[in-house]
Amino acid sequence: MNYDHQLLLQLPLFLGMGHSELADISSQGPVAGTHMKRGTILVSENQACTALIQVVRGTVVASTRSDDNSYEIEEVLQAPLLIQPEYIFGISQRYTATFRAQTYCEVIRIEKPMVLRLMEKSMAFRLNLMNIVATQSQRYSRRLWHQMYEDIEKRIVRFIKDRCVYPAGQKILRTKMTVLAREIGCSRLEVSEALHRMEEKELLIVKRTIIDIPMLQLL
Repeated sequence: MNYDHQLLLQLPLFLGMGHSELADISSQGPVAGTHMKRGTILVSENQACTALIQVVRGTVVASTRSDDNSYEIEEVLQAPLLIQPEYIFGISQRYTATFRAQTYCEVIRIEKPMVLRLMEKSMAFRLNLMNIVATQSQRYSRRLWHQMYEDIEKRIVRFIKDRCVYPAGQKILRTKMTVLAREIGCSRLEVSEALHRMEEKELLIVKRTIIDIPMLQLL
């Protein structure tokens, strides 16, 4: 499935390009997309990152686990979405999360050799990719310097936000309260009481080993 130029020019990687420049790029090989059915794994944790993967339409779920597998965060993310572009270069070139299609999705995959050609030939593409990666890097680097709150509810919110790809939308934390208490430096009872206060405010839903946050931005 080939995409028309008007659609491509609306995507983050192609912003600022002219139709003639995009036509020149397309002449080297069409920018094609594929359809992904609901439940299809787009990328898996630890899979080698050999391409830029752009979700054009649809909704995906990103699942990220801690190194010791004691907790996992699921995020519902809407297109357009570029999946972890910061891992196509650098010391670690493997995805750190699993992304699967929650709905029907349309996906563009640009293999690494094509990415290198685009970076060489197109200033706009090169700047777009650099801006995306730099923004992600800056966002991650600032997390270590955020204030550590005394309030347990705020500690829980920060714990979740600091581990999310995008700081809004639905998030699901799968863990035990003892693990969450350990991670934020308080007792299990304090965590339980704080979660139930937040549940009373209809900010989240607490189930066994699951904390469902419908809209993280409301926290």
